[in-house]
Amino acid sequence: MEIRRRINVSTSVKGIKSYDCTIEMVDPMADPLQLIAAQEVVLKMSDLMVAELDKRYPAVPETVKEK
Repeated sequence: MEIRRRINVSTSVKGIKSYDCTIEMVDPMADPLQLIAAQEVVLKMSDLMVAELDKRYPAVPETVKEK
């Protein structure tokens, strides 16, 4: 099983950081039972990545964005 991780962090002209993240599992020949187990691993990895990115780049309240 191959796992691809992609993270794009961008900064707006107002200095607001945002991110997109993707974790992909690639294995077209995998057995369906293996895919189900691997999906759980990929979902957990995704949750951990989002939590870390949220910690590093917290959401900016709308009132701050408008100024």
